Amino acid sequence: MKNFDWKRFATALLVLLPILLAIDIAYDKIFKTLHFHETFALKNIVFKVLAAAVGAYFYATYKNEDGE
Repeated sequence: MKNFDWKRFATALLVLLPILLAIDIAYDKIFKTLHFHETFALKNIVFKVLAAAVGAYFYATYKNEDGE
């Protein structure tokens, strides 16, 4: 946890969550299964938050080794 950056994590989480929601809405719109009550249901939102948190974790802990 020494190289974990909370600021990068929060920023990535706030960026990834709307992107995941937009992708889900676009996917549902393409296949004509768009129902907003299902898109914003608790089980879908929890999954999207967890997916965004995993992506944000990897972004926050990534260290570019090219500079050394």
